[in-house]
Amino acid sequence: MDIKLIVAIVAGLFSLLGAFSGAFFARRAQYEKWLLENRSEVYAKFLELMHKSREEVTDILFEQTTEELQREIKITEKYSRPLNYAKVVRLYLPKKERTRFQKLTNEVWALHTDRNLGDSRLLTMDKKLDEIQEIFESSL
Repeated sequence: MDIKLIVAIVAGLFSLLGAFSGAFFARRAQYEKWLLENRSEVYAKFLELMHKSREEVTDILFEQTTEELQREIKITEKYSRPLNYAKVVRLYLPKKERTRFQKLTNEVWALHTDRNLGDSRLLTMDKKLDEIQEIFESSL
């Protein structure tokens, strides 16, 4: 075979390899960008739901006219949206953080239903929410 033909074949193979690898890496970068954007949106919505529920539940706790059982039912209803949305958030979290996230989310809800803790539960709740925030930040 002629050396020029071999050089042309090798050059052609390398150009094909370059095109395929370039397409692969471009697609991978596009996927990573899409995933990061979706994670950010999902995490932000979850934190917004938790904050809104916390405010609404705090108002419920200070209602004097509501019976204890009614109060607990209202609290559970207010946390139902973020607790359900937590299932969506879990899909975007790394596998090693999913169980910890779910546990923290349930603990925040449980802290609001336990009146025996008094005002100390708010400090504990802030710590739990900070831990959730750290989980989100570490996965972005």
